[in-house]
Amino acid sequence: QILAVVVFAVGGLSYYNNTDNIKMESASHLAGRAQNIFINGNLDEAIVKFERVLADYPNTPGAAQSLVYLLNDAMTKNDIEEAKRLLNENDGYINDPHVLAAIYKLQGDISLTEADFSTALKYFHKAENIAEENPVRAGFQLDIAATLLAQNNYENALQTLEEIIDNEDVGFNEKNIAEELIAYTKQKMGI
Repeated sequence: QILAVVVFAVGGLSYYNNTDNIKMESASHLAGRAQNIFINGNLDEAIVKFERVLADYPNTPGAAQSLVYLLNDAMTKNDIEEAKRLLNENDGYINDPHVLAAIYKLQGDISLTEADFSTALKYFHKAENIAEENPVRAGFQLDIAATLLAQNNYENALQTLEEIIDNEDVGFNEKNIAEELIAYTKQKMGI
């Protein structure tokens, strides 16, 4: 009986792993086809295929790829409501840190355009915490500083900007932007 249970357990696990692998391959294949259709200029057909991958194969790399294209399409059309819907429906399904950081940044940008500064800061901080590379992290810190400036929170903005300047691994472009924002902040503070 023990042998039968072991054989049944191993068989069940093998079946489950094989099913999961097939699901991942199918999602990647369909997302790749949709991407090719998108590149060839048939945007409407590609969008339909990306939506299908997102609906039929959630939590797969193909779904993450599809979400990126669908968000890009929504933002290109300036359809903020569609972008919000996609973000809300797929919250928690993306595991890739780079994609997740970009999604948090997009959510922060949307909140910022709606003058919801506290929510924007929340998302920019999430993106910053995920970012592993200094140039990417510095970009999120600049977003944080700009949001703090929009709130007239000059002290915290100055502190965030000085962190960028003090980081030796940050590139010149980010440091130049930070220096310009520091000058603006100090002028506003009367320093």
